Amino acid sequence: FLESEETAAEEAEGDGHDPDGILGIRRDLRHHKVYTIDGASTLDIDDGISVEVLNEDGTEDTSGSRGPRHRYWIHIADVDRWAPRGSKLLEVAERRGTSLYLPAMTLCMFPPIMSSGAMSLASWEDRCALSLGVELKPDGSIDPSSIIVTPSLVHVDYRLTYDQVDEMLDEGVGYTEEWQIGAMLAAATRRREHRVGKGSTEGMVPFPIPNGMVTASYNEDSNEYDVSLKIETSHNSGSNMTTAGSKEGAFDPHYDPYCSPISSSQLIVTEMMILAGEAIGKWQQLQPMQNDNDLDGCVQLPNELELPFRRQPAPDFKSRQSEASQMDFLFSMNKRYPHAWYARRFFNKVKVSEEPGPHFGMGLDCYVQWSSPIRRITDLQVHSAMKRYLRRKCVNGMLQKGLPIPSELSSMDLGYDISKIQQTTNTMNAVDPIDYKSGLGMIFAARPIQSSSSNYWKFEYIRKLVDKSDEEVMFESIVLGCVNRDRFQYAIYVYELGLEHRYLSESGKLEEGRKLWLKVSSVNPRMELLTFSLASRSGGMHAQQLSAPAA
Repeated sequence: FLESEETAAEEAEGDGHDPDGILGIRRDLRHHKVYTIDGASTLDIDDGISVEVLNEDGTEDTSGSRGPRHRYWIHIADVDRWAPRGSKLLEVAERRGTSLYLPAMTLCMFPPIMSSGAMSLASWEDRCALSLGVELKPDGSIDPSSIIVTPSLVHVDYRLTYDQVDEMLDEGVGYTEEWQIGAMLAAATRRREHRVGKGSTEGMVPFPIPNGMVTASYNEDSNEYDVSLKIETSHNSGSNMTTAGSKEGAFDPHYDPYCSPISSSQLIVTEMMILAGEAIGKWQQLQPMQNDNDLDGCVQLPNELELPFRRQPAPDFKSRQSEASQMDFLFSMNKRYPHAWYARRFFNKVKVSEEPGPHFGMGLDCYVQWSSPIRRITDLQVHSAMKRYLRRKCVNGMLQKGLPIPSELSSMDLGYDISKIQQTTNTMNAVDPIDYKSGLGMIFAARPIQSSSSNYWKFEYIRKLVDKSDEEVMFESIVLGCVNRDRFQYAIYVYELGLEHRYLSESGKLEEGRKLWLKVSSVNPRMELLTFSLASRSGGMHAQQLSAPAA
């Protein structure tokens, strides 16, 4: 970061201006037991979750009972409190657009003094948040009338890692002393079932292809980078079957020993963030919109809320019946990864619109992305828009009651020129309208950088294996599908690397789902080049258990 950007961060940290506190709409939720669940190395923590027990009349139950009625809270870091519209610190974020998470480094959208400091939902600290509370119906759907959105003050009780949460659930602590974790898992499970029932990707593609996540850290002793690889999946895949657990001890031919199954902690976080995105969309549609500046002779601020809804049309199977039949055939033949690869061709692009609409991949009626304001400028823009709406709503209520507007408020806080708010006027000028498309360019530009960096380090990981070995370095792979029939070019997945790649068959036509042992023919990380050829023998973690053909 430039010195001027660091200075902007330091000035923001000492800025006591809090429009939500001035208006009295920042709700004190410090009595909630708030959990954050992240990776062990995460410093910029932007979301926390909690469970509130309710009485039958919807009021909070303070008796200590676990009760049958729960309100689930998602608390997102109130970045707008520190980088409000028009601020120098916001300009810093706008120049970057997004945080870049690369294998060897992280380039934050905000200077670390803020992203890992005042903005982050650190444990045992009072922190500003934008909180959403919601109740679920028995089928896992949202009760729209229960949604609460409010600026808040929270106190994080537990900063947990994914592994710690899984351990607490495995040992039973997540159902006893920390019963809220078990309650959130139950809610997340209901939500997943609800979305799958509405046709989400998790239902259409139950066994997604995993992805190798590579990290690189500099080793001062060796003067080199140590490269490690962890294979992850989005849902429901991985080592979910053992030899002992399979029928009559037979080995499952689709067992993937390199990829761990999705954990309960990941399910909780994923579903709670998706829940937050759907709930905000439903909440927006229930809000009264006021597009004039007069109500029964009382001066009012126009108050409308436009949000960037992410929409994805459903696949068009009818006009592509032949392809759909092939996809169904792969699934019926239990060819899991080839089925997942083939299914991708049916997914339509996600589009952003100010009009609510369904998101097929998520199985939702509507969805707004807002859970990562520390890391993504578009999420921060949503925060700013929602908070401006809530402030204007409060100010309009004060005007109706004839109360004076706090002098500390600025036009930027509300998005309208309030210098003449007490005067009757035919127009009310908007100030600093939010353009949700303004940050998309930087986010799109970051994706190829992240992809290229990931490929470099994956290939570097392979190069190190080749350099250390006196024998051929080989990996077990599965044929996903044909890319070019004339050239016998196929898409393959390399289990041990969590890598999808292209392979020119040396033995002609290959069937989807066929297992191959391939050796590294050449690898050049800087050029992002990697080629495979048939190995002279089979080997690997479970070569004796799988019937992978050797050349």
